[in-house]
Amino acid sequence: MKEANRLTRLWQDHGPNTYPLDISKLIDGALQNSDFGGELKTKIGSYDSFEGCLVKTKNTDKWTILLNSEIENKRRQRFTYAHELGHFMCHRGLRDRFEDSDDTLNDFRDKIETEANVFASWLLMPANLLRDEFSGIGWNTDSLCEIGNRFECSLQASALRFVGLSSKPVAFIVSRDGMVVWGSKSKSAPYISAFCFGDELPKASHALTAHLNGESCTLPQDSGFAWNEFRSAKESQYFDYSGRGYQYTCIEFVG
Repeated sequence: MKEANRLTRLWQDHGPNTYPLDISKLIDGALQNSDFGGELKTKIGSYDSFEGCLVKTKNTDKWTILLNSEIENKRRQRFTYAHELGHFMCHRGLRDRFEDSDDTLNDFRDKIETEANVFASWLLMPANLLRDEFSGIGWNTDSLCEIGNRFECSLQASALRFVGLSSKPVAFIVSRDGMVVWGSKSKSAPYISAFCFGDELPKASHALTAHLNGESCTLPQDSGFAWNEFRSAKESQYFDYSGRGYQYTCIEFVG
């Protein structure tokens, strides 16, 4: 968070201060003309084993971010780019190579990968802009799409950032095959019955119904006390149709 804020201040105070953020221009400006230490360049190509990689040239302090040009979803590629920059800013003293695939980018149980994801979401979606432009929205998939479009970010990244900043009792659940993969909730959100890796989606939830029927429901639906026995909620969800099988659920507690 500290390193992301550091770059955000440089971009907003001394750079173009335009969003969506131009990561390449940020690297060329902020990193190459400051006291950050080390050299960093970017190379885009076709790679079989990873979506993004940060690698150090042996016996130097020169680093390269490698981005896989085969990633069709450009927002996903963009988040991967910011994720690798996060490894450079926060973790380059730990090892000489960071290689990321779909599994590592979605591994919220790994401290280093989680930190790189947090860095990326904070850098791409600054708190001041999110609060100014989206403070009054309801929490559902349509709102999530608006945030993603504004910052050209994946919906997962947009959800992670919004939930972390929101003062409302909201949550975001990622599931696959009816089982929770990971979840994020705001500080004011109550206990959620299905939140941790391996939890089953609640039986009374629209998320489970959507999974069983294979149909998204992007309009907020009352789900009663499916997620918490004392607080009612509304939820909406959508599916990732890229072949990875993820289902995403936005929850806003109203009771």
